[in-house]
Amino acid sequence: MQPIETSAKPRALSILARSLFRQMREQGYSAEQIIGLSSELLDLVSKDIRTSNAPQGLAAAE
Repeated sequence: MQPIETSAKPRALSILARSLFRQMREQGYSAEQIIGLSSELLDLVSKDIRTSNAPQGLAAAE
């Protein structure tokens, strides 16, 4: 996946989020399941941030 140009990020991310939400609802996912997915994504991003900000020895231990 190619990085999104900085000026287009807010709009592109909004479009992506709406598209994903719409597709998930069309596939029959409940609001609770979509919230669960959102929570998992946030958890993955948090772990990635912690790992990239951790000193080398700590990042390998996680």
